[in-house]
Formats: sequence, C-alpha cells, structure tokens
Amino acid sequence: MKKTLSKFRYLWSDRTVRTLILTVILIAIMGLSRPDRDHGLYPSEYWARKAGWEQCADMVLAGDSRVLSALSPIEMQRYFPGTRIYNYGFGGAWFSKQYMDKVEELLDAKVENKTIIMGISPHSLTKRPAETGNFYEIHSMSNRDRFMHIHFAALMRFFDPLSFSAAIDGTFPSLAESHTERTFFADGWIAVHKEPSSKKHAIRKYAGFYEERVVDPCNIENIVKYVKKWTSQRIKVYGFIPPTCPEMYELEAAVSGLDEQYFINRFETAGGIWINIDPAAYHSFDGSHLQDDAALQLTRDFVAEMMKLQKENVPLAVKE
Repeated sequence: MKKTLSKFRYLWSDRTVRTLILTVILIAIMGLSRPDRDHGLYPSEYWARKAGWEQCADMVLAGDSRVLSALSPIEMQRYFPGTRIYNYGFGGAWFSKQYMDKVEELLDAKVENKTIIMGISPHSLTKRPAETGNFYEIHSMSNRDRFMHIHFAALMRFFDPLSFSAAIDGTFPSLAESHTERTFFADGWIAVHKEPSSKKHAIRKYAGFYEERVVDPCNIENIVKYVKKWTSQRIKVYGFIPPTCPEMYELEAAVSGLDEQYFINRFETAGGIWINIDPAAYHSFDGSHLQDDAALQLTRDFVAEMMKLQKENVPLAVKE
C-alpha cells in the first residue's frame, strides 16, 4: 500500500502527468454536462442510418423539418399494422429533383401498394442551391464516416464540442432559459419537447428569409410533374400543409408568395389527394415546429382524414 501511494505521489509530482489526469477529468465532466440530453438513437447514428435507406418502405413521409417533427410513423402503424412507414423529412429540405428521386427510391419496388405523403410548407417551395440542408449533408457523407457514425456514435457524441455556457447549463439546469428534449426514432421521426416554448425567434427568422426568397413557380411545376409520374405508377400521393402557429401562418400567407388554393388545384389535377389540416390547431414549441404531443395528435388526425377518404371509396395505398 505504501509503495502504491509512493508511486502515485511520484507520478503526481510530474507536471505532464498532472495535466493529463486533469484534462481527462475535465473532458469527462464536460461530456456528462450536456444541458439537453437526447433519447433514442444518437443524432449522428440517426442521420447516418437515414442516409442508407433504400427500397425499404411502403409509405414515405416527405418534406422539410416541419414534416420531420410533425408525423410519427410508429403512431401511424397503430392504424396501418404491418405497413413499413418512414419519415424522410430533413431540416432545410426543398422539393428538388434530387430529393424527390430519393423519396421514390425509398419505396419497395416489389410492393404493389405504395404511398407518398408530401408536407408542403412555403419554405420547401423556395428555390435554393441543391447543396442545402441536412439532406445534402448526409448524402455527401463518405462510407467511412457513415460507418463511424453508426458503430461509434456513443463515443463520438461524448467528445462532441461543447461550449462553456452549455456546460454551465448542464451542470446547473436551473440557470438555463429553456430545456429541450429530442428523441431520435429509427423510423425517421424526431420528437421534440421544449419548455418553455417561444415563437418570437422563428417568426423573425422566417420574416427575414422571405425578404430574400419566395415560392418559386418552377418548384411547383416540378412537384406537379412528379405527382403525375407517381400516380401514373399507381402510387398514392397525399399532400398537406404542416401546421405551425397562427402568427407563422399569417406571415407566410402574406409574404411567402404561395397561392395556396392554386397549388392545391394543381396538385389534385395531377392526381394527388389533398388533405386539409387546421394550420393553427396544434401547439408549436418555436412557432414553426410541433411539440411532441401535438405531433402525435396531428398524426392521429391525419390518419383519420385518410380513413375518411377510404370510407368515401378512395382506396388507401397501404397493406391489407
């Protein structure tokens, strides 16, 4: 015992050893002090797995981050048991040719009944460089990086950069202005719960965005083209506008350049089935995206509308 203590004192007297030990302790503290812990898959693993999806779905939910956080495949499967449903929403996604081609590639070609649900936000109809948003980022990931993110996600997450202020919030939660919990599901949904919620930031952000970009008619034509193509292949295509909050809906109606009724008419003429959702009936945690419980309610309401159409003799493209 004395020899062990003696060795420890000798090592501790070495400045380099002390520095290494303290560094390891500090890294451990920082790694354990993340203010908002995620649940489910690790974020990097979630995105890496999502990048590898193909020929795996009977039903694909497509759109930007509003779809990503708004529709739960696992909740849908309660009503469509046995149906493989994936949420293929991405932050900052727009309906580019590359994105819609990939949406189609997710559908299992061997399955007769296939469905695509498109969440059409004004933001997703604006034209931006193809190299925009999470969709481009994850699909430009190398195979090596995908492997690392899938198999070593826990280790990589532990060593992710963390600001000092975030570490303080994690160590002293009562000092944080808000708390956000995210759950990353293997089916593609990200459930978000934030307390307290706040709409001001998103409203300012989108107001500034629409000063520079508005809905591009070419994007509408591209969507119409793909809806015609898909429905001609006996793929059921549903469309809806993901709900936000009253203030956001009014802002986008005023400045985004989207003529909602014109778009719906074009969508339905192309063979799509439009589902009207109350744009302000669900709680948004930031003015743009739905809180987790509101997302589950929206999912149930959306399925109810699909079933209503089924009763009106409009067949659903889901497995029996």
